[in-house]
Formats: sequence, C-alpha cells, structure tokens
Amino acid sequence: MKKEISPKSKILRKMIIGIAVYCGAYLVTTIMLFSFSSFLKYGNAMIGTCASLIAGFAAFLTITSDEKSLLFYNPEALFIKKPYFILIVIVSAYCLTVAFNFLFSKIPWHVLGDKYVVQDNESFYSIPLYLRLISYVIIGPFAEEVLFRGVIFFRFRKVLPVLAAAFGSALFFAIYHGNLMQGLYAFIMGFVICIMMDYGGSFIYAYVFHVTANLISNLSQEYEYINNVVYSKPGIILSMVYLVVAIILCYVFKDRLTKKDKEC
Repeated sequence: MKKEISPKSKILRKMIIGIAVYCGAYLVTTIMLFSFSSFLKYGNAMIGTCASLIAGFAAFLTITSDEKSLLFYNPEALFIKKPYFILIVIVSAYCLTVAFNFLFSKIPWHVLGDKYVVQDNESFYSIPLYLRLISYVIIGPFAEEVLFRGVIFFRFRKVLPVLAAAFGSALFFAIYHGNLMQGLYAFIMGFVICIMMDYGGSFIYAYVFHVTANLISNLSQEYEYINNVVYSKPGIILSMVYLVVAIILCYVFKDRLTKKDKEC
C-alpha cells in the first residue's frame, strides 16, 4: 500500500521545488549568456539582471493559481481593508534603511577581514545608476521577493507560526547575500519584510518595502546632496526614534501580528 504524503510534507516539497527551479533557471541563464559577456558593456551586471528576472518568473510559475490569487491578486489586502498600510510600509522601509545603514557604518567590519565580510562597493557602485536602478531596485527585489517571501516564507507560514516562518525565510535571505555585513543586514530587513507581508496579506508590501530600501541606498550613494539630507542628524535621529517606537508597538500589539496563528 502506497504511503500517503502528509500535507506538511507536500508544502515543504513545493518549497524545495521552488528553490530548485529558481537556482536552476538562474544557473542555466547565466551559463547561456556568459559567452556574450565580452560583447556587452557591464556584461556581468547585465547577465545577473537577466538571470534574476528569468529565475524570478520561473519560481513564480511554481506557485499554484489559488496561492497566486491570495498572495499576488488580492485587492482587498491592498486597497479596501488596509488603504493606509502601503504608506506605513514605505515609511518603515525608509527609516529602517537609514537607521541600520547608520548603525552598520559604525561597526569596524574590516577588522574581521575583507573576504566574505563586506561587499565590494567599488565594483558594485561602478555600474551606472540607470543600470543599478533597473537591476537592484526593480528586477532584483522582484526576483528575491518571489523566492524568499513568495516561495519560502509563504510555504513556511503554512506549517509554522509567523515568527518562526519569518526567521527561516530571513536566514535563507541572509545566506544568499554571501557576506557577513550584508547577510546580517538582510536578515534583519528580511524578517521585517515577512512580518509586513503577513500582516498586510499581499506580496506587494514585501516588494514595495524592498524597492524603497534599495532605492534609498542607491540614490544616497550616488548623489551627495541626497546623502546629506537622508543621513543628516535630524534624519538619523527621526529614523532611530521610529525604529524604537516600532519595536515597542510590535511588542504591545503582538497579538494582532500573530492573530492568524491563534485562529488556526
């Protein structure tokens, strides 16, 4: 007699398939385009952008139609029940980006060494702004959110409480970034993104948060006057205050954030 697979095993198997499809599509696309890199200006960045886009769509296809209607096409989660929430997401992304970038800038990462500790900013920011906006602000967040929130967190969430599911997704997100500094930053931001998406009930909140964070980082790095405004003393203080207040409010209203767990 054939042993029946449990619902939890099916969900986790779907998650593994989604991860495998994303990685496979990214690898195959990279290999196929690698021979053209010498003919392309900023070839590695272009290849990475194309690979991310294709991998993101490939992972998207592993999500069932019922799940897509709930996660991607749910207008009630966006505009009817929570018309204010998109603004909270944007403000949160902005303040957390400023607060954590400031805090991380005070940590002597290079004491630990360069390899696998910090990002190679020289090569990263040598790419023109327009290409960074396309790659790291539009396409990259889409692909990464489909994988880490749409596939991994959404699957974990079906079998785990929200905080445990967010921790698992954030841990994968941290490892994906490949170095200690970005990994720790990605873990914190990824955890917050999961909570935002779960409470809001839509993938769009995760995507908007990620886009906002990456946009602030790239524009402030590119333009000195934006950097001076964003990381001015008032800007940093307000962001830090917002961070502290947000943590307190999350604790006070933790029952609302975990309401779905109690309903199960």
